[in-house]
Amino acid sequence: MADPRDELLRQIRAIRRRIDPQVLEKAAAAAERMQMARAAPAASGGGSGAEAPSDIPFDRQAARDVVMTFLQSRHDGGRFAMKLMEEMKKPEAAAKAYGQAVSSKPARKS
Repeated sequence: MADPRDELLRQIRAIRRRIDPQVLEKAAAAAERMQMARAAPAASGGGSGAEAPSDIPFDRQAARDVVMTFLQSRHDGGRFAMKLMEEMKKPEAAAKAYGQAVSSKPARKS
C-alpha cells in the first residue's frame, strides 16, 4: 500500500502538469498578495484581525474579465446579463446581497 502523502504529491504533480503555467503564476501571485494583505494589519499592530470585505485587495480588471467570460459562455441571448445589470442598479438588491440595511442617505467617506 502506497504512502498517502506520496499519493497526494503524485496527484498534485499530475494536476500541475495540466495547468497552464501562466495561470499557475497568476494564482501564486494572487495568493502571495493575499498573504501580504492579511499580514499587513497584524504587523502594524492595528486592527482587530477581522477585515471588512472592502479591505481585501483584488484586481478589478481580472474580476471584470472573469464576469465577462462567464456571461459570454451563457447561451441565452444576453438575457441573464441584462437582468444582472438591472439588478445591480438597485441599491436595495445590493444591500440584500451583503446583508446590510439600506439607508436613505449615501454614506460619506471621511
